[in-house]
Amino acid sequence: MDSVGRASTLTLQLMFESQLYTSRTTAMVSALLVAAGHVHGEALSFRPAVHLPVGAQPVTVLIADVNKDGSNDILVANTGGASLSVFPNDGKGGFSQPNGSPFPAGPSPNDLALGDFNGDGNQDVAIANHGIQRVTVLLGNGKGGFALAPGSPFPVASNPHPHGIAAADFNGDGRLDLAVDSWGENKVLVLFGNGDGTFRGPGAKFAVGEAPYQRLRATDLNGDGHPDLITSNWEGRSLSILLGDGNGGFSPAGGKSVAVPPSPFGLAIGDFNGDHHLDIAVAHYSGQAADPSRNGLSVLYGDGKGAFSLASDSPFPVGHYPATLAAGDLNGDGIDDIALPNHADNTVTIYLGGKSGLRPAEGSPMPVGHGPGCVAVGDLNGDGKPDLLVSVSEDNEVLIFFAR
Repeated sequence: MDSVGRASTLTLQLMFESQLYTSRTTAMVSALLVAAGHVHGEALSFRPAVHLPVGAQPVTVLIADVNKDGSNDILVANTGGASLSVFPNDGKGGFSQPNGSPFPAGPSPNDLALGDFNGDGNQDVAIANHGIQRVTVLLGNGKGGFALAPGSPFPVASNPHPHGIAAADFNGDGRLDLAVDSWGENKVLVLFGNGDGTFRGPGAKFAVGEAPYQRLRATDLNGDGHPDLITSNWEGRSLSILLGDGNGGFSPAGGKSVAVPPSPFGLAIGDFNGDHHLDIAVAHYSGQAADPSRNGLSVLYGDGKGAFSLASDSPFPVGHYPATLAAGDLNGDGIDDIALPNHADNTVTIYLGGKSGLRPAEGSPMPVGHGPGCVAVGDLNGDGKPDLLVSVSEDNEVLIFFAR
């Protein structure tokens, strides 16, 4: 693609991102979500949705214990509200916001990364601010409250601006670092932490495939104890898997990117075939007014040493415009499953992992509201069963579907 065509494509995508969450409808689907598969004769099902009002245009959701009481809490990035909504858990699946929530999160918060960035033992949040060259860091007080870190939001040399963000100790100094995409130059940017909630600029950049447009992720993919990076290269039809050396350097696994079907976008990490090696799930997302046939789900199976092979039946069919996805064991068989929100048709698609490959959940895709943008999986009521959390951008709320 020439530079004019590439610029036009990326401009269209940016326009879509800004328009994606602006339309609203007046009706809400209120229905029992039933999904799933039969594992040892047991069907997976969810209770009717619990509705939690949040800020304007919620996008990313995370499940984590931010007040150190042993129960999972909920965090929501509200891109239209420039805020972070926090919902501490009462331990039984009851949620209420603390004083100050939603907290200021900088302009257009898009993606979230958790970690203790200032070494006080409390969970903090790093936020990629879409549309500007900024990252916001909010320091947690261990009670569910958050405040801006010194100098936050701080500038980052991301071209043109960050979308995704990941946190890990990339240089082995015991302090958490950050990585964001710099898709305009086909690179990722790593910012090294000072251990006090601030980060050293301009950072180091590493080459990846063409247009690493959205959610890069970090984890140890080859079992050497060092965190690695994964990017989905939207125009390159590839994933870049950068293996970390533990000293802040990275090199591509196998010397090159891994080919995948067109329009790779969201990423999730899990063990989808039960071999105890991490795999990668990819949401393929064509964008508004683009070719819907490009929407899909791919899985790349890992060998535990940093090499990945594309599942032969990828891409799997999904709904319309699945930009993100999440992994978790929804049916209790010890193998991770995959959930994808389909923004344009107001559904969530669920695939169940297994030793013989993925299979669609019975009743999937399932109605969830208007404009589902992100999902997360975790136990939200302390019963030991994973629940499903969905952000619904056009209704300005998140939905909790407790497992039966």
